Amino acid sequence: MHNQDYMKDLIEREDLGCDIALECLYNLSTLDKRLLETLKDGDEYRSDEIAEILERDQSTAYRSLERLARCGLVYKEKQNIRNGGYFYVYSLRPLDKIKEEALECLEEWYRKMKKAIEEL
Repeated sequence: MHNQDYMKDLIEREDLGCDIALECLYNLSTLDKRLLETLKDGDEYRSDEIAEILERDQSTAYRSLERLARCGLVYKEKQNIRNGGYFYVYSLRPLDKIKEEALECLEEWYRKMKKAIEEL
């Protein structure tokens, strides 16, 4: 499918919702979306807990969590262990912050795309 066909298909979709918008803005995989859905309950999770919930290898869950943290969709917080060492817990950022940043990203993308098209 050509990019033009893909964009046209997206625009014409009746079910264009939040999940699809975030998927497009952040290039989310199916696993990323499942992970975000899991984090919606507001709890903090370690990567091994997420891996168990999603029935995936811990390294796979960790890579997805790290990517979502870099995108700014989840928080990553270091927790120290009393006898030494540490681990990280992940939680979903507040939805209003995600929404605000996603709208800013979309507006910036629109401005850049409009300028590029005008310069054709």
